[in-house]
Amino acid sequence: MAVRADGLLSWLRYFGEELRLAREACGMSVRQLAAHTSYSYQQLANVETGRRTPSESFAGEVDAALGADGRFTRLLQRVLAEALPDWFEGFVREESRATRVRTYQCQVVHGLLQTEEYARALIRAGLPRASPEQVEELVARRIARRAIFERPEPPHLWVVLDEAALHRAVGGPAVMAGQLRQLLKDAENPHVIIQVLPFSAGAHAATNGSFVLWSYRDRPDTMYMEGMYGDRVVQQRASLEDVRLRYEHLQAVALPQAQSADMIRGALERFTAAPAPEAPA
Repeated sequence: MAVRADGLLSWLRYFGEELRLAREACGMSVRQLAAHTSYSYQQLANVETGRRTPSESFAGEVDAALGADGRFTRLLQRVLAEALPDWFEGFVREESRATRVRTYQCQVVHGLLQTEEYARALIRAGLPRASPEQVEELVARRIARRAIFERPEPPHLWVVLDEAALHRAVGGPAVMAGQLRQLLKDAENPHVIIQVLPFSAGAHAATNGSFVLWSYRDRPDTMYMEGMYGDRVVQQRASLEDVRLRYEHLQAVALPQAQSADMIRGALERFTAAPAPEAPA
């Protein structure tokens, strides 16, 4: 298995090496393997060299093309698990168990609704010391969280999104346009409600920052708050009653769903109309 710069073994690089060996054993070039999948030569090459984390569909397609009997699908689980610190693994576990997720986001789009490009831009900016490999691992894991919507009984997600998140040009105009289109698409999901909290609402019940409230069938709610130097999980009854009341106030002052969608479309039009950056001379 390959070794990372910090001396630890990397499942991402191991995945790439095993893919190269399996491809060569079948007598295929990278371009020939690409012809048997829906992925490009460059995408395959990036995975083989550990510069890009594969998706579940990628692993499934190379399994089929190489007759690997699910080997790369199994290896991918190791890759994704490596990308998570212990505290975040707990976060994902709680999110996957919840039957209802309520969240207020004051700066950016919630992780369950992010596109790959938007997530990559956020992670790169938020972790300036992370290697490209680490960034790609985290991007893949974040996008994999969306799989909970494909379950027979997906959770109900209610997002109150501050208007600021519609204007913050994460990744540039093209990335933002793609993210806003994804928001409009997600808003059509019967299990997802998106409300925009407009600037015109003024002071509100969550000016202290973003939070997530998870509800379950078999146990009390749990609240999660993320900070730059620490994260807080709240399960005390009085605190939960307080945050539920705050969330009801946010829902009351946020725009209705149809008006929220109109505001998202307006932001999309502005980013779509934004001029492309000039090429360097």
